[in-house]
Amino acid sequence: MEKLRDIKGIVEVVDYSMYYLGLLIFLAILAVVAIILYLRRPKKRKKPTSKEAALKNLRNIDYKNSKDIAYGFTLNIPFFIDEKNSDEIKKILEKLEDYKYKKEIPDMGKELKKSVKKIIERLK
Repeated sequence: MEKLRDIKGIVEVVDYSMYYLGLLIFLAILAVVAIILYLRRPKKRKKPTSKEAALKNLRNIDYKNSKDIAYGFTLNIPFFIDEKNSDEIKKILEKLEDYKYKKEIPDMGKELKKSVKKIIERLK
């Protein structure tokens, strides 16, 4: 028994596990808040291009007023002129010249209105 050594006193072991658990919970809450804020951020709205705005204007033309047809078509159709339809559009634009720049104008013919509508319907 002489080789037995005396029992030492209780040594305090520092336990950091509760601090780590608290830090982990805090970081998880912070990540959840960041994700929620990211998903709820205001979205940037794309401004319509000039071609999209022109198409919208062409589709909203009032066909009861001949001047509205003439001016609306003349101002917005140049965005859509290409090799396929340039001749047809130029002919219609020449016919529409009679309905512009005058104080009082006659009612536009049904055929001209139909041709304008037909071109607008084909646009993309």
